[in-house]
Amino acid sequence: MTASFSGRPRPASIRPGWVLLVVVVAVALNLRPAITAVPPVLDAIKADLGLSATGAGLLTALPVLCMGVFAPAGAALARRVGREAAVSCALVLVVGGTLVRGVDDSAVVLYGGTLLAGIGIAIGGALLPGVVKAWFPSRPGAVTGLYTAGLVAGAMLASAATVPLMDALGVGWPPAIASWALLAAAALAAWVPVTRRLRAAAEPAPGRVRLPWGSAIAWRVTLYMGLQSLLYYAALTWLSPLYVAAGWSAGRAGLLLGLFSFTQIFSALAVPALADRTGDHRPWLALCVGTATVMLATFALAPTAAPWLWAALLGLGVGGMFALALTLLVKLAPTPAAAASLSGMALLVGYLLAATGPVLAGALYDAAGSYRVPFLALAGIGVATLVIGVSVPPTATISLDVLEPRGG
Repeated sequence: MTASFSGRPRPASIRPGWVLLVVVVAVALNLRPAITAVPPVLDAIKADLGLSATGAGLLTALPVLCMGVFAPAGAALARRVGREAAVSCALVLVVGGTLVRGVDDSAVVLYGGTLLAGIGIAIGGALLPGVVKAWFPSRPGAVTGLYTAGLVAGAMLASAATVPLMDALGVGWPPAIASWALLAAAALAAWVPVTRRLRAAAEPAPGRVRLPWGSAIAWRVTLYMGLQSLLYYAALTWLSPLYVAAGWSAGRAGLLLGLFSFTQIFSALAVPALADRTGDHRPWLALCVGTATVMLATFALAPTAAPWLWAALLGLGVGGMFALALTLLVKLAPTPAAAASLSGMALLVGYLLAATGPVLAGALYDAAGSYRVPFLALAGIGVATLVIGVSVPPTATISLDVLEPRGG
């Protein structure tokens, strides 16, 4: 008999736990390549399209902005067509948007495809915490760690392999960044047959649950989610250009970005499990955010002293703090519908905040003419992230009173 992650009887229509886990990770693997394939070729894109650093930062900020604006659309779509079918729709958008970017090397096509893929990423990201809560209710930390590892593995793959792929195929940046649509298409092909007959009978059909605007805990989690994401996306966007400006080749800088993503996998897997084991996320959060903050300051003050070590340590900090953010979205919610509601709020407000990171860092670079100022600013934001994150008590939960439907 296949072991189940769930502590309650599984409906007959639900497939073995490991199969569900595989397809969840496959979806997660495809929610970052459309974003992370861009930074390694950002200098080429800037040169070809005549973009400023602020405009180039918008290429990363746009999908993050979508992750905020369109996060509530995920819950709405799930109510209409079902949670699993909504994830399928999200993957279709990711495939289409990523593929479109290879049609032409124009700003309209690039930004348009990025917008479309960003909407798909937003819907998929908003739904996955509810999927985990419904499918694996007794192991939210461990499973969240696995799908977070899928997110960062996808990010690592795209950031490290885009330039070598471009060189190997002898093509320009448009086909190189569009090629990641194939990976998303493979995930869609795996997801649909596995989930097609999956029944939602294990839980009541979710109604229109409002976002927990009145919960102080939800606001703290939301701010933590947004600030840690701001740090990640700003570093993701500008780490590679920092070293290209220092004389590195685009391929070598892309490998450094790949290392940054690679080490995230280990902390994304380990930290949520350790937090589950100890029952308190705060020491692990302080360790991860503290490490990331120190490394951001180090990139500002001594970038060439030990860049590979700095990138590895930054990745360890970022991977852990992101995994803990996703774990809190699941852990603090008493039901799958509540997890979707908290996720909707955290993603809506948090990613709108996070979207300012790449653009703000680019604007600071345009103003100062060096990367020292933006990376020092990010370190300062890291201190605020640490304070807010440790203010969330380990026993906190979102009250169902603030989640009651309007008029209900």
